[in-house]
Amino acid sequence: MSILLKNVSLDNQITDVFISENKFKKIAPNQNVNADKVIDCSHFAILPAFYNCHSHAPMSIFRGISDDKNLFDWLNNDIWPREAKLTDEMIYTATKFSIMEMIKTGTVFFSDMYFGMQPLLKAVADMGVRAALSFGACDLFNSDKCKVEIEKINDFLGTQNPNSELIQKVLAIHAVYTVSPELIEFNVNLAKEHNMRLHIHACETKKEVDDCIAKYGLTPIAFFDKHNALSDKTTLAHSVWLDDNDIKILADKGVWLCTNPSSNFKLCSGMFMLQKLLDSGCNITLGTDGMASNNELSMLSEMKLCALAAKIQSQNPTAGSDEDVFKIATANGAKSFGIDAGEIKEGKLADCILVNLYNHFLVPNYNLISNMVYSADSSAIDTVICNGKILMQNHHIDGEEELTDEMKNLSNLFR
Repeated sequence: MSILLKNVSLDNQITDVFISENKFKKIAPNQNVNADKVIDCSHFAILPAFYNCHSHAPMSIFRGISDDKNLFDWLNNDIWPREAKLTDEMIYTATKFSIMEMIKTGTVFFSDMYFGMQPLLKAVADMGVRAALSFGACDLFNSDKCKVEIEKINDFLGTQNPNSELIQKVLAIHAVYTVSPELIEFNVNLAKEHNMRLHIHACETKKEVDDCIAKYGLTPIAFFDKHNALSDKTTLAHSVWLDDNDIKILADKGVWLCTNPSSNFKLCSGMFMLQKLLDSGCNITLGTDGMASNNELSMLSEMKLCALAAKIQSQNPTAGSDEDVFKIATANGAKSFGIDAGEIKEGKLADCILVNLYNHFLVPNYNLISNMVYSADSSAIDTVICNGKILMQNHHIDGEEELTDEMKNLSNLFR
């Protein structure tokens, strides 16, 4: 499908954007080309779409079910027992519902760590977004369970990918407090063998770090480095509690850090050192975490919190600039998973959003990026395009009403 975006604002200049064969083919004013679809963008600006680099999409079914608790109480007493009751049908519907919310808020890619991989794969393929999916193996230091988890990982790798153009498989190490060194080494070796990426929860809480030092004599970062789990193909979610040696290791290895401010604030996990990490040469991305610990999947909300947290944490009002944070949520996210997107440039993959310049959150429009980071909500996003295909137009997704009804009915099972 080819799309011609007529008279769209790009970097404060009016131009036309021609999308063909899933890429930005030509960006220039006054184009007269044959396109399958022409959109009048007189009141729109075009921006890169968002890349959510850490989530647990099926957990939308648990939105609001357990709030105002500490992380380990929340996990052990409220989340894990309910997750044990999830069926493939529940995972499929909840994942589609999460993706719908992500599209509504301008996101075209998410990196997910969960279980029930077949329904998760199908949901992503059916919704037409990009994703990096990983099976969140946990053996809880039980050798028999370790063997079972290895079988599940191999099953996941053997499962047919319904859309390899948009979906990539990733290996996961859930966390230092849930995964044995044996299972960590299995994942690391498998990742190297198949040139795959690793997705890890790391340094989310002070307790996690203190317990790791007590058990192994190392911080989680030093521990993962010892086991060769850190590289430029590794994404570490959270990374709140880091010391200077950790930061040096992360910068030297080119590791991608994914901050999740809403989740970290809600669970009182801590505050990400954004500006210090940027100044130290670390690679930063942004994510929402799951709906159970965030309650929404909006990268717009995450951008604002990310910027504000950086200022408070560093006691510097210039920290976490709107330009830095917007890049973290777009180009950095795409780059961290090897996706040639995140920018509106000829030859790049056609992932973008059209924002309505008449939306009250974007008026006045002295600085569009500032408005997107500090004031915009989902109502400002009219159209979402992923890989050259329209996923949402006029802020409407085909089938969204029916999917919402399905989710409402499904949630009744957990009341």
